[in-house]
Amino acid sequence: MSLAAYQEVLCRMVASPDYREQFLRQPDSRLPLTAREMERLRAVAVQPGMRVNTAIHRANRLAPLYQTLPFTCFLLGAPIRGVLDSYWQRHPSENLQLDVECERFATYLNEELAAGRVQGEYLAEVLAFERACAALRFRQPPLLRVVQFRHDPEPLLEALAQLELPSPPPVSGVFHLAIDCRHGDASFYLLSPEAVAQLV
Repeated sequence: MSLAAYQEVLCRMVASPDYREQFLRQPDSRLPLTAREMERLRAVAVQPGMRVNTAIHRANRLAPLYQTLPFTCFLLGAPIRGVLDSYWQRHPSENLQLDVECERFATYLNEELAAGRVQGEYLAEVLAFERACAALRFRQPPLLRVVQFRHDPEPLLEALAQLELPSPPPVSGVFHLAIDCRHGDASFYLLSPEAVAQLV
């Protein structure tokens, strides 16, 4: 008997309906569980309340993402459901601390953007911005960060703050927005090419 293994399977069944179905079809024979424990887990897996448990678990995981990456979530739009389902399937039950969950999802979303499985005109630059803001929120050094934008960040971020897309579309180009927390509260300012060159 392994209490840790039993708890791990139970947690994964709550987090992932796919894992739950897989366990019912053909559980991993390598699990260090007794026949009685396997029987108990099967009984738990078929309980109707498991769907409620999964919904609560996912709501708890969704909240940190909307807290730390609100503009990114808005830009994902309706496809966010599929993105989250895929993310949760790949990372079913892990450290759910606010900063850890934000960074893990941001890394995952960057991979999806690079692979072309997720697309959005402003997604990559806005994700980079919110990722930097989240790191600074938790006082992770460096306390001065520069985010490169492909569109003028001022009208873009002002529109997103109202949960709207910018209209007209912001000017395209290369823009560098500094997020400076070295003196306490964050300050935001655009950098000239000369200022960026001095920082590099």
